[in-house]
Amino acid sequence: MGTIFWVNAQNFQQQADSAAHFFNQKEYQKAIDLYTDILSKGQVSAELHYNLGNAYFKAGNLPLSIVQYEKAAKLAPADEDIKFNLQLAKTQTVDKVDVVPIFWLARLEKKIINLLSTNQLAAIGLVSFLLSLTFLMWYFFSNQILIKKLSFWTAGMLLLLSMSSVWASYRAQHENYSRQYAIIVNPSINIKSSPDVNSTNLFVLHAGTKLEVLDQINEWLKVRIENGNTGWIKEKDLIKV
Repeated sequence: MGTIFWVNAQNFQQQADSAAHFFNQKEYQKAIDLYTDILSKGQVSAELHYNLGNAYFKAGNLPLSIVQYEKAAKLAPADEDIKFNLQLAKTQTVDKVDVVPIFWLARLEKKIINLLSTNQLAAIGLVSFLLSLTFLMWYFFSNQILIKKLSFWTAGMLLLLSMSSVWASYRAQHENYSRQYAIIVNPSINIKSSPDVNSTNLFVLHAGTKLEVLDQINEWLKVRIENGNTGWIKEKDLIKV
């Protein structure tokens, strides 16, 4: 099993190296095909989505580049390169949507939970908890007053860090996976007032615009844009991230 895993890892790395080579040679479609093939085989990482996003961006496919940058940002929210390229791609979209102001506490919470990935936060929480148990043992079994005091307060701070990390990991997980987002891939789409082709057109959105998916009825999705407006759109006109 270990040999099979190693061989597969080598094959994926060779494909990734080949994709990077094609990208550097400006053969973007070949790079896209290779990165897409790697992802289709279950290999998921922020780097793969980021590189695929770059290939789509260079190939002139703005909406699909945003899809991949959003997926990369989901896995590595603190990565500055991902954030920069995502913002750069968004500046080239047609729709300029005013974002609903967020209360400062909510903004602070979002910044905290986006400092690290959910896995990193969970790891910090686990390690901090184990270290706090170690210091508690020193507190209970040490005969020196100074060591007991230091151990007690250190254990308390580590336990607080552990609880905070687990909370941040949970909040990041909740933000990333309890809410469903999607990117419009068609050049221009009418947002409907109800899940019916004959319903009223509320407004028009264009390729690359990010939407939050609120509900689904058959092939129709109820969506909300960043300024709070809602409407209905067909599922085939967007890609979920």
